[in-house]
Amino acid sequence: MQVALFFEEVMDISALREEVDRIDAAMLKLLDQRIALARQISEAKRSAGMPLRDAEREHTMLNAARGAELENLRPEEAADFRSALLQLTRTSVSRHRRPPEPMKIAIIGIGLIGGSLARALKTCQPEHQIVGVDLDARLPAAGQSGLFDSLESPTNGDKAVKRADVVFLCTPLARTIELLPTLAQDVPKDAIVTDVVGVKQAVVQAAQEAFNFPDAPYFVGGHPMAGKARNGFEHSDARLFEDRAWVLTPDPHDPVDKLNRLGSLIESVGATVRLMSPGEHDRAMAAVSHLPQLISTALMLTAGRRDKGVAGPALLEMTRLAASPAHLWNDLTVALKPELIADLQRLKSYLTELEMAVNFQEPLDKWFGQANELRALLEDREVARQQGSA
Repeated sequence: MQVALFFEEVMDISALREEVDRIDAAMLKLLDQRIALARQISEAKRSAGMPLRDAEREHTMLNAARGAELENLRPEEAADFRSALLQLTRTSVSRHRRPPEPMKIAIIGIGLIGGSLARALKTCQPEHQIVGVDLDARLPAAGQSGLFDSLESPTNGDKAVKRADVVFLCTPLARTIELLPTLAQDVPKDAIVTDVVGVKQAVVQAAQEAFNFPDAPYFVGGHPMAGKARNGFEHSDARLFEDRAWVLTPDPHDPVDKLNRLGSLIESVGATVRLMSPGEHDRAMAAVSHLPQLISTALMLTAGRRDKGVAGPALLEMTRLAASPAHLWNDLTVALKPELIADLQRLKSYLTELEMAVNFQEPLDKWFGQANELRALLEDREVARQQGSA
């Protein structure tokens, strides 16, 4: 009797395993079909000049997985599975893209951003030739890094760009605007020129004036949403742009092939291209970049001399930007004066409301509740951006 029962259980297990194998085989075929579709989507996006990754779609997909009515998977397990599926699809699509043709890339300004870009390109796209241009004081350190095929001082900068395919202008706002007319004349007509300044309307307007002649090189404004509190080549990092947005501000009439070429190069270092108008970019930056910098500075001035040696991680995290050098922000705040003043006034109104609530001992639930919801949305978008999608 026990022997018969044993064989029945073995048969049941074998049948269940066969069913599992059939399900796995079906899943693999579906996954193969999904990857094929993802490649088609990727090529269509590239042809249309669209960003390859869509943070809002990723956020929606993860929420849909959490909300699926499943008997055996918990919501977060379902979301984790979908995240792994997205990452696998992204890896497969990337592997089957056509390898890029070697290019000569000139980086003007070898500080944190320019140095990090050189490191990322050397790591991810070693076939490209990288030429650096910067002040004489920085050239020895950059030369010892082994990142650059050649280095030039500003006085010889025209040598670096005369045969360049792509030029990244990684200098502060005033210097960027100053260099645009010279670059427009020195760069080959088929080349691509872009910048990394955190203000776009002023730069794009200056570029439109400088590049306004027949057969001028192609310029498109750019801004990688990446950085550190400490600047300089010595703090550069090959992974600085991974899973970060890189904004491009093309004109509707821009050549799609050149925009796609630049977008592919940017995405090769791990960034996600986001297309915006210069005005849309500046309004967003005033709120999410410039305002946090001023808040961090003000908070450090308020609390910095009163911690008595007991400050914890909260103050350190919230005042990280207080270490930023002023010379990088003076021009930026002036350029975005209207947008920044409006956001500072909004901030003051919230601080006034909180001050009154504390003064009259009112519950803080309303403000904390709204902030909690907005913070959760921000975290979800960050998770989705890091996980990637087709």
